[in-house]
Amino acid sequence: MKDLLNKMKKLNENKNGKVITFDFDNTIVKSFENNVDGEEIEYQFGGINKEIIKRIKKFKRSGATVLVVTARNVDLEEPESSVNTMLKQLNIDVDGVFYTNKQPKAQKLYELGSTLHYDDDPKEHEAIKAYSNLHKDFNITVKYPDDLLSDINEVSKGLIMTTDGKFIAVQRSDSDEWDAPGGHLMQGEEPAYAFWREVDEETGLKVTQVQHLDSLPTVWKKKKKLVHYFIAAVPYSCMDLEGAISLQWELSDYFCGDLDEVEELLSSREGGTENLGNSLKLLGDRSETFFEGNNYQDKMSTNHRKNKEQWLTTGNNKFTGAKGLKKVKNHKRGASAPPGAPGGGWAPSLEEEVEKKNKITIKIKGSKNGGSRKK
Repeated sequence: MKDLLNKMKKLNENKNGKVITFDFDNTIVKSFENNVDGEEIEYQFGGINKEIIKRIKKFKRSGATVLVVTARNVDLEEPESSVNTMLKQLNIDVDGVFYTNKQPKAQKLYELGSTLHYDDDPKEHEAIKAYSNLHKDFNITVKYPDDLLSDINEVSKGLIMTTDGKFIAVQRSDSDEWDAPGGHLMQGEEPAYAFWREVDEETGLKVTQVQHLDSLPTVWKKKKKLVHYFIAAVPYSCMDLEGAISLQWELSDYFCGDLDEVEELLSSREGGTENLGNSLKLLGDRSETFFEGNNYQDKMSTNHRKNKEQWLTTGNNKFTGAKGLKKVKNHKRGASAPPGAPGGGWAPSLEEEVEKKNKITIKIKGSKNGGSRKK
């Protein structure tokens, strides 16, 4: 630690020193927040960014100082689930881990003399740009970690259920066809995470209760692709969607209605995609079983305002979990990273789990105070 502090002191005297920094959650390891029954929260593993890990090791070999800067709260970290523990289990060697305790990273990056930073959060990019405008000696380049990744020949699509029991379909800008929300997987991603990410990017909606229906080969523009189909939920009614949804340029419109009304889109003037048809066939009349019928919808409606406020204050915060993780009784830890398996030991097989595409989840009870969670 003393050597690290001395190194940081020297680098602070020269802001052009070769210091490379990385965010952790959703930059190195991916995950997303699932709400299981309207009350309980589940953090589901979503894959790892192998290209970022390669880059970290490459910078280390070149002699650069490599640091992880996370907005997690250090006081809420626990040994078995801390960033240091996970880095060690993933065999990633860095020169230090710094916490900003839910605060933007810009000032800490300036103090550390970072010249290159990787972060998945657009808000962090904006904050760093604003800070560099105020400090002309803050010469830093900020990059998105997913820019290093390519799409693979697999797709995640599905239907989204609202609190009033309706379903959301979207209209493609390129063909005007009605489609199921979703898109391509990126390298290293789990299908469920890709569905969660694509829906967020395309519509601005953060879905919960993501559940796999089936995986089928389909043909789009004469190309065969494996498509993973899902059903998920949002804490909004159809009427609430107008103020909550924000369509990306790839989509021109959305539709919200019951299953029969969504099915009618297939025979409309615009027509519907094979993926929309497959989603409807796979779901069939089983929607009640996926969300425990009215019980689930009542809980989502009752907690609508609380959930909405929590999502609005949470931002793009994701937490990592992995095989062996257990239910937590200490609710306050939900404001930091979720706990790891007792005694550690989950991450050595992390890459194996990604390759096997096993579902890796952790469940914790939702905190009553709905405090914001930072990466």
